[in-house]
Amino acid sequence: MGNIRLAALAVAGVLGFTAHSSAADLAAPLPVIKGPVAVSAFDWSGVYIGGHIGGGWTKNTFADPGATAIFNSCCNIGGTPSPLSGGAAATDANTSSFLGGVQAGWMYQIGRLVVGGELDWTWTRLNASGAGFYPDCCGGPDFANELYGVNTKWTATATTIIGVARDRVLFYGRAGAAWAHNDYNLAIVDSCSGLICTFGPMTASDTVVGWTVATGVRWAFANSWFLDLHYDFMDFGSKAQNFSAVCVSSGAATCPGHNTAASTFNPIFDQRISEVKVGLNYKFPAGFLFW
Repeated sequence: MGNIRLAALAVAGVLGFTAHSSAADLAAPLPVIKGPVAVSAFDWSGVYIGGHIGGGWTKNTFADPGATAIFNSCCNIGGTPSPLSGGAAATDANTSSFLGGVQAGWMYQIGRLVVGGELDWTWTRLNASGAGFYPDCCGGPDFANELYGVNTKWTATATTIIGVARDRVLFYGRAGAAWAHNDYNLAIVDSCSGLICTFGPMTASDTVVGWTVATGVRWAFANSWFLDLHYDFMDFGSKAQNFSAVCVSSGAATCPGHNTAASTFNPIFDQRISEVKVGLNYKFPAGFLFW
């Protein structure tokens, strides 16, 4: 009888211990399973500087609506006019050139949106030339030629940037103001009634202002370095340039009034430039200058 009681007590103790252990296990917090640590995406925010190389091409159109009156005045020799017609449209002055330059800018990233601004300066040698021809109005031998040139020494832009980032790749567009420094030249030969009258060569220089749009892609191949490939289009519109020269004549006759006083020509130049550039840029660490 005593043995039976001891056995019952032992079984009860084991059951009680088991129940207590199960309750403790249920009350314990579940283990947290940790996944891989997420790596943050590249941040395009910051100030940057760099350089670029590439190629450019230009289209220049030319018109000189006031030239015909000067030519006809010169051809009015001995009271007998030999007028020239307005002539066909002048040939365009198109050319291409290697280019290179520097740029600086800033970017700020908000989510995937990137905004910023950039200034750039580009050296180039876009030396283009064309000609205008003025035939005799009535099928005669008289004519006049205008030879012109537009030599672009440099371009510059100041633009606003807006783009969409995909980690280390940034697709963007730019728009803003553009400048181009041009040297112009003009030479004129007027042949009428046995007289050859030469004006020039004449030169002028001007920095013209226009607008630009661009599109491109950037790739950050390191934390502080990125490559940039983009296309720029610049439009400088139509602008008149001023030239003046005294006629130098050959032959027995002289050009009335134009051999002693300078004649003024105001041709209109219309210029558009396209550029493709590849740039290497260094982006300063966060906290430099602004952030």
